[in-house]
Amino acid sequence: MDYPTVVHGWIGQLEAFLLPYVTAGAIALDGRGHLTMHDREHVARVRQVASNLIAQSSSIDLTHYELTLLLIAIYLHDIGNILGRTGHERRIHEVLTAAGANLPVDQIEYATAKQIAGVHGGLVNGSKDTISTLQEKPAVYGEHVRLRLLSAILRLADELADDPARANRVQLAAGALPPESEIYHVVASGLHSQMPDIGSREITLNFTFHDPDLFKRKLGKGEGQVYLLEEIFDRSMKTFNEARYCSRFMRPYLEFERVKVDIMIFDDRLEPLHNIVYTIAEHGYGDQCLSIYEMAPELCAYNGNGKLTPAYLERLIVTAEKERA
Repeated sequence: MDYPTVVHGWIGQLEAFLLPYVTAGAIALDGRGHLTMHDREHVARVRQVASNLIAQSSSIDLTHYELTLLLIAIYLHDIGNILGRTGHERRIHEVLTAAGANLPVDQIEYATAKQIAGVHGGLVNGSKDTISTLQEKPAVYGEHVRLRLLSAILRLADELADDPARANRVQLAAGALPPESEIYHVVASGLHSQMPDIGSREITLNFTFHDPDLFKRKLGKGEGQVYLLEEIFDRSMKTFNEARYCSRFMRPYLEFERVKVDIMIFDDRLEPLHNIVYTIAEHGYGDQCLSIYEMAPELCAYNGNGKLTPAYLERLIVTAEKERA
């Protein structure tokens, strides 16, 4: 079979007739505010990040067959959202059947790609350890396919595929976002770069915000509210945990040990007010630490003072603003 030709034809069909409606479907069925975008631009970003990860390893040497199955899985991984966010990774077949978007591969290959896509999140038997449920290297038509490796690449690429394009910047600028979705769009709008570097085994997250007031008040999240700094802390910890988890299945080809976070805060004249930099890594014996302050000790005595909390950051911003006045 001429895989590149038939697969790219199928991708074109998805991009034209299915992916544009995934985000709207999730919003309509969940009724939980405005989800960040799960459209073809997001899928293209996941594809780009996955390609970057693969290109950084000189020894990974994926076969053309593995690359084809990974590409199909990337386009499958989020389509279940059109029927609602909860359990979307398990609704791939239901969506494809309803859309009549039959895959240009047979059932064995489809089932293999669906397995790769189906463990990019969610739970299996109540556990987030979804990749371990897959066979490590099953044979498909006489070729060994490294299922766990491919699944880990897709899962990490999806984690690193947030960027300003996922935010509804018009509603955000107009203050028209539903309160329960506000924080997700603010974070996406500021997270402009997520850079994995295999040489240093480090992933860098770069945030830029041009409205310091975002750090002075709580923002809507679900049924409650959180400070933006707290959300960035949570998000960077999630990225660290996902990177460590996926590294377990990508060794010896890819492994990441640290997440470096760089947050630039500007005033309304685009003059820098404050820059926060910290690195999340394992420390000491390696016991599991749940606190951002344990994982990034520089946040405990920030600038030689106490913990960097939302209240302390607000004081730093206000001081900087007064010095500019």
